[in-house]
Amino acid sequence: MPFGDAITTVKHIQTWHNFKALASELHPDTIFYLVEPHPLRTPPIGLRLTFYHNQEMYVFQDYAEGTFLAKTGIPIANPINEATTEIREQDICDFLSNAFPWAKLVTLPPFMY
Repeated sequence: MPFGDAITTVKHIQTWHNFKALASELHPDTIFYLVEPHPLRTPPIGLRLTFYHNQEMYVFQDYAEGTFLAKTGIPIANPINEATTEIREQDICDFLSNAFPWAKLVTLPPFMY
């Protein structure tokens, strides 16, 4: 997407199957990922995936459900201890590289509150 073009639509994709199908069809060059807090889940952690196509931004959110993310099945490390709970970057990259081998994967910095 060239700089200066405004995003006109944000599309929230609810299922992993639909996000994967859209990315496979639209073939984005880059997929962005962000591990973020998800305070209403146990453990309180989640994953946001985003890609752009033309003037549209596609967003998929996943959340913890015990020892895995609920929609993708990516494992969660240390789910018992909230202080050390994490989704390992290598697990995310391995999962996304398998699903989207053509795409560059870019991690985004965490949101600051």
